[in-house]
This record gives sequence, structure tokens and C-alpha cells, in this order.
Amino acid sequence: MSSIRRNGSKYFSLKKRAQAGVEYLTIIGIALVVLASGMVIFLDYSKSSNTQVVASQLDIIGNTIMSNAEAMYVLGNESWVTVEFNLPSSVTETAISVNSEMYFTYAGVSGSSQVVFFPERFNISNSDALCNTVCNLSFSAGMNRVRIKSNGNFVSITKMN
Repeated sequence: MSSIRRNGSKYFSLKKRAQAGVEYLTIIGIALVVLASGMVIFLDYSKSSNTQVVASQLDIIGNTIMSNAEAMYVLGNESWVTVEFNLPSSVTETAISVNSEMYFTYAGVSGSSQVVFFPERFNISNSDALCNTVCNLSFSAGMNRVRIKSNGNFVSITKMN
């Protein structure tokens, strides 16, 4: 059996190894804390970035629909155009409210948000008749084909199958 002497070299050798082990574990712990906090910051940034991308996509889709709706209104009764777009999966509702605004509701990092579009010189609907309250547009996530048609004094926006 070997014995450890207090004044001998074995005692100091074990003490130095123990100190090195504690220092090594401390460095590993600090590195893990820095790495974990960096990952949290990165994930938070990527979530907010994704929300901005969805808002930008909806802005492009809404402006495309509104500009085509205005063009059909100007061209006159029975003129129509078909528009295709890819709707993000985080969109929860698409509707027309009281013939005067089209909106997209989507889920973001801080809850639900809306992107709203207002036609300037005409009313909009989702059918051949004006709606009195909220008219659902029934857009779904993914590819959508929409017919934008002038009905004289208003423009209808309907999803095609």
C-alpha cells in the first residue's frame, strides 16, 4: 500500500492535479454558459427575422391584389385577372371587412398581427354581391389562385380551386 505524506511530494502532486481539474471544469462551465446564451440570442433573432419575412411577403401579396383590383375597376364591368401567390403558413385569417379593407392576420413572435390594405376608389367583396360585415377570403397556406373581377361599382376577390 502506498501512503500519502503531508510533507512529501505525493501530497503536493495530488493537490496540483485537483486544482488543475477544478480549473478545467470552471473553464468548461464558462464556455457552456457563453455558448448557451449565444444560442438563445440567435434563436430569438431568427424568430423575429421570420416574422419580418412573413410581413414582407404579405405586403407584396396584398399590394399585388390591390393594384390588380384597381386596374380591373378602371377597365370596367366584367374585366378580370387571375393572380397566383404563395401564402405563408403562419397566416391564420384572410378577410374583407365592410367592403373597405382587406386584411391578413398572422401569428408572430409577440402574438397575432395584421397587415391591412385599403382600396382608394372602389369597394371590394369576396363574391358577386357586397358583404355587410366581414367576408372570409378562404385563402390557405401554400399556392393560391385568385380571380379579381370588376362588377361595375365594386371588385370581387375570390379564390379559385
